[in-house]
Amino acid sequence: MQGGGLVRSAGGDTSVLSPKRKEDRELSDQRVLGSGGFVGAVLQESERLLEKKYKPKRPIEELIEVVAGRLDLKPKLICSGSRQQKIAEARALVAYLAVEETGHSAAEVARHLGVRRVNVLRSAKKGRKIGNKFDDKRTV
Repeated sequence: MQGGGLVRSAGGDTSVLSPKRKEDRELSDQRVLGSGGFVGAVLQESERLLEKKYKPKRPIEELIEVVAGRLDLKPKLICSGSRQQKIAEARALVAYLAVEETGHSAAEVARHLGVRRVNVLRSAKKGRKIGNKFDDKRTV
């Protein structure tokens, strides 16, 4: 099978392949099927994920200290595995910042916080909500 269906259906007129104006052209990529808008959105998301993956990571220890300082806790308490609400929220906030914002792996964060990887992923979801609450108060 060979291509050329668009040219064939236009009666052999190859001008249908390249619109006259630049504004009329759609963004395309051979790896993605869809309209130009969809392709653009996929490429933007891909670019954002690559930037997150390769940007310099802030050390987890530093994130723990920042969160502990903002919440008036000792960094050791955040890593203690305590189930007290304030400490668990601090741990969730650290998990969110480390995994979602700086791109650390959940396993790496789990080793620092003294919890299991699955719990880091759960905490990261909760930490997003907690982070939004603190953003509104301008404390974290």
